[in-house]
Amino acid sequence: MKNYPLIIKKIKEQFAILKEEHFVVAQSGTNYKVFISNNYVIRFRDDNPKLLLREVNFLKQLNHVLIPKILLFGEIDQSFFMIENRLSGKTINLVWKNLSIKNKKNIIEQVVKFLQYQKTQKRDHICSVKTGKKYKRFLDYLIDGINEKIVDIKKFKQTNDIIKDLLLIINNQEIKSLFNIKTRATLIHGDLIIHNLLTDGENLTGVLDWELALWGDSDYDLFRLFYYKECAKAYKEQGIDKTFEFDYMDRLVKMILKSDFVKNKILFQKKYQLVRAIFYINALYWAINSSSPKKNINEIIVEWNKKSGTKYLHI
Repeated sequence: MKNYPLIIKKIKEQFAILKEEHFVVAQSGTNYKVFISNNYVIRFRDDNPKLLLREVNFLKQLNHVLIPKILLFGEIDQSFFMIENRLSGKTINLVWKNLSIKNKKNIIEQVVKFLQYQKTQKRDHICSVKTGKKYKRFLDYLIDGINEKIVDIKKFKQTNDIIKDLLLIINNQEIKSLFNIKTRATLIHGDLIIHNLLTDGENLTGVLDWELALWGDSDYDLFRLFYYKECAKAYKEQGIDKTFEFDYMDRLVKMILKSDFVKNKILFQKKYQLVRAIFYINALYWAINSSSPKKNINEIIVEWNKKSGTKYLHI
């Protein structure tokens, strides 16, 4: 096991701006080892340093008060790290249930404003931080690796029916053609859940964890948010929504629908139908690799069967 306090000590010895900083383990983190001080954040990603570097290079392209600024990237004792400025606040999942209605509304409005900012950021190419690849079409990104996942999922006989449903959608040529339209790629965060957003209790203060970011279809973050709402609803019904994520997602989706984000509702619905099917494939792939595959697969199937994805459009 890595001795991160010792590694941080060596980092502080190399960089003068860090010498007076006291780093502690962050309260939350996903795939990183995260340490914070009053002014800075150190993120380690030893299992995938190339991904860390891609995220660093991606963030260097962006300039927004809610996006961390990369100060340093390096390697010490075979540990790869990036150092960014620390944004104020706590992740929303830690405080949402105790916020006032007024402050919840204010934060939701600011998330929508950030989504509007993302739509102003354009590139001429489609590429993904996670995969490290460039794609000719956004459809190529969506289906990258999907066939291999389906092969593994089919090893569990209980998935036979849901896989048939999902393939009917994924192989629908009319829907697939909607992702062949050539447009400039838009900034996508890829994982705008409450665990990746910071607040001071009144305002949105930061948007973290950009490892799933990409330049791609302008609706993709919206698709993920609609799907997250569906998942959060399931957590609520199971009595395990301890962070009140459904309340957050429900408020956010309602405000998105009141905005002018979805200009062509029919087109949006058709595109979401395909993307949602791919999200379910990814959920099944997670389930078969989990510690309780049959149980987790069954839970996903139950959710799918509540409202068949062949016709059901969550909008």
